[in-house]
Amino acid sequence: MSCCRLLRKKSQVTNKMTTQNQQLVDLDWKFAINVANSKNDENTGTARLYLKLTTMSNNGTDRTDIPLSVTLEQFYALVHQLEKAKLEMDVYG
Repeated sequence: MSCCRLLRKKSQVTNKMTTQNQQLVDLDWKFAINVANSKNDENTGTARLYLKLTTMSNNGTDRTDIPLSVTLEQFYALVHQLEKAKLEMDVYG
């Protein structure tokens, strides 16, 4: 998944949360490194971050889990974009 696809996915998650009046209530994460597999390919030694965002509707009746899986590079790109957005919100908000 490219950085742009990851940001589109993040945007879709954000849109889902805002259009349905969802609030983030929990975040679970797992870190995994692929140390070996049955094939000798380039995925050996790669790291991934698995996220599960849990949202709750504002009225407290609908709980939704949103799974995400990203590489470390994608995660750092996402963090960078979020830091930029926070800086802009701090400056203009």
